[in-house]
This record gives sequence, structure tokens and C-alpha cells, in this order.
Amino acid sequence: MKYFLLVFLFIAQSALACWKAEGTFAVDGETYKFSQKINHNMEYKFPGANFILSMTLKPIDKKTTQVTYKIEEKKNLKLILVTMGTDEVTNSKSSDIFAKGEEGQPNSIISIKLTDI
Repeated sequence: MKYFLLVFLFIAQSALACWKAEGTFAVDGETYKFSQKINHNMEYKFPGANFILSMTLKPIDKKTTQVTYKIEEKKNLKLILVTMGTDEVTNSKSSDIFAKGEEGQPNSIISIKLTDI
């Protein structure tokens, strides 16, 4: 019975630690959509033509989540860093992240809505 309870608590805890992330990221005038179930503290990559958005979510409290992001551009066989950073978003509301590009790189906008599932 104790083992069953421990397994149940472990499964229930991991089920509470995920989000549905929906949104877009725009780089250099091109916009790409994403929609994905995301677990906390895991990195997810969303491709869009020549650009790749990498994103990790870390909960701060019940209303706020920290988003760590990086956008890279595929050029030949190399990945060139466009922008990276960390920002806080409000859960269950659409939030925009305005990311300044690295030197010589375009600025980016990440629009994201996190829904608890």
C-alpha cells in the first residue's frame, strides 16, 4: 500500500508540472507558430524555416513563470546566435517578449500563452 501511494504521488506531482505553451516567434519579419505540452525545467526546440527557438520554463510562483529562451539561425552547417535571454511571463495570459538581437542580428518578438494542464 505504501509503494502504491508513493507511485501515485510521484505520478500526480509530475502531472501537475506541465503547461501547454501556444504562441509565435517572429524574427526578421517572419513569424512562426508553436503549440506544445511543456514540462518544467526541460528545454524544448521549435524550428521555423532558418530559425530555431529553444525555450525552458521555470515556475516562480502560481501566477508567474520564468522563460529562458534562445533563438539561433541555421547558416550552412553552423548555428548563429540571434538572441538569448530570460524573462517573466504571467500564466494563463498572452505575454510578449521583445528580445534585442545580438550585434548585427535582427530583433525578435516571442508571444506566448501558458495554460496549466
